[in-house]
Amino acid sequence: PKPAPAKTGGGPAASGPQENTIRIDTVRLDMVLNLSGEIGLTKNRLTTLRTEILQGNRDTNTLRSLDEAISQLDLLVGDLQNAVMKTRMQPIGRLFQKYPRLARDLARQLGKEVELVLSGEETELDKTMIEDLNDPLVHLVRNAVDHGIESPEERIAAGKKPQALVQLTAEQVGDHILIEITDDGKGMNPDALRRKAIEKGLIDQETANSLDEKQCLQLIFLPGFSTKDQISSVSGRGVGMDVVRTNIQKLNGRIDISSAAGEGTRISISLPLTLAILPVLVVRACNQPFAVPLAMVREIITIDGSAIQEVSGKPTIVVRDEILPLKTLASLLSWEPTQKPYFGVLMQSAEKSFILAIDSFVGRDDVVIKPLQNIRPKGVAGATLSGDGSVVLVLDMEDLLASSESNNTQARTTDMIAT
Repeated sequence: PKPAPAKTGGGPAASGPQENTIRIDTVRLDMVLNLSGEIGLTKNRLTTLRTEILQGNRDTNTLRSLDEAISQLDLLVGDLQNAVMKTRMQPIGRLFQKYPRLARDLARQLGKEVELVLSGEETELDKTMIEDLNDPLVHLVRNAVDHGIESPEERIAAGKKPQALVQLTAEQVGDHILIEITDDGKGMNPDALRRKAIEKGLIDQETANSLDEKQCLQLIFLPGFSTKDQISSVSGRGVGMDVVRTNIQKLNGRIDISSAAGEGTRISISLPLTLAILPVLVVRACNQPFAVPLAMVREIITIDGSAIQEVSGKPTIVVRDEILPLKTLASLLSWEPTQKPYFGVLMQSAEKSFILAIDSFVGRDDVVIKPLQNIRPKGVAGATLSGDGSVVLVLDMEDLLASSESNNTQARTTDMIAT
C-alpha cells in the first residue's frame, strides 16, 4: 500500500500525518480486562435476577439483590470508562520537547536571546488532543519570541537581563488541564492594540472607546489583526491568534490573556481531560431538553422581570455590579417562546459573559456526544441519549451566539421577557 501523503504548507508550524497507533502500559490494559470481567459477572447476576422476577419471585430479598447488582454495575461502568480513557492518555512532554529548539532557532534568526523553560511535561492529556494542540502551541511560542521579547539592547536599556525567559507549563487543575505560556518581554499596550484595530477597520471608534483594558487585549483574537506593519516569514500576515482561538474552542477549551506593559504576557489555555465524555448541564426550553457544556456555566440564577433593564434596546440583568446581556435560548434557536423564562444560566463564552434564559433545568450529567450523520444544524454540536431514552441535542454555544448576532433574532423576545 502507498504511504499516506504528508501535509503540505504552513512552514515550520505544519504537522505531519496523525499517528493511528498508541503505546499503552500493560498495567492499564490489565485493569480494563479485569473490569470487563467483573462487568460480565454482574451481567450474569442481573440475568439470573431477571429470570427470577419474570417467574413471579418479587420478594424483598430479590429486589434488594437487584438494587445491589445495579449499584455494582454503575460503579464498574464508571471505573471502566476511566480506565479506557487512561489508555488514551499520553504525557504532554512528547509535544513540549519540540519547542525549545524552535524558540532557539527563531530567536537566533531575529537576533534575540531566548531560553524556553518547560515544566509539567508529565501531565497527561488525551492523545488526539495532544496532536490538535501542536499548531496552536507552535504559533504561541513563535508569537512570544517575535512579538513579546525585546532585542538584547532594549532589554538592557529597560534594566532587564539580555536573555529573555519564556516558560511553557502544564498542570492538571480539577477535571481540566491548564497550559500557560509566559514571557518576561515588553507586554502589550491596550491603547496601541485599540489604535491598530481601528486602523485596520476591524472596529469603529465608538466601539473602541467603550473597551476596557481586558477587552482591548482580546482584540488580538479578531480575524485579520496584526501589530506588524511589515510582512515576514514569521508574522504580519494577519492570520494567527483568531485561528489559535478557533482551534482551542474546537477542543472545548478556553484561552485567556493577561499582560502588563514592560513586564510580560501570560496566555492561559484551559482544556478538558478528554473529548470522549463531556460534562453538561441539561436545560429545558419550549418543552425540549438541551445540553450546554458545563465548562461554560458559572452559576444558575432566577429571573425576576423587575430586574431586567434595557440597554441600547437589548435586555440586560445586573449580577454583582456586572451588566450582562440576557439571551433567551428559544430566540437563539429561532423558536417561538412557549412561556416566560424563569431561570437564567450565567455563562462565560470566550471573552463574553451573558445570561441564558431557560424555562427550567434538569441537572448535571456526563454524556457521550454522537455526531449527527449527514446533517449539521447551526448551533448543534451533536446529540446524546438521556436516561429515559429520549434524544438530547448538545448545543454549540459559540455557533449559536455568532448566528444570533448576525440574524439579530433577540429583539422579538424582549417584550415578552420584560412583561
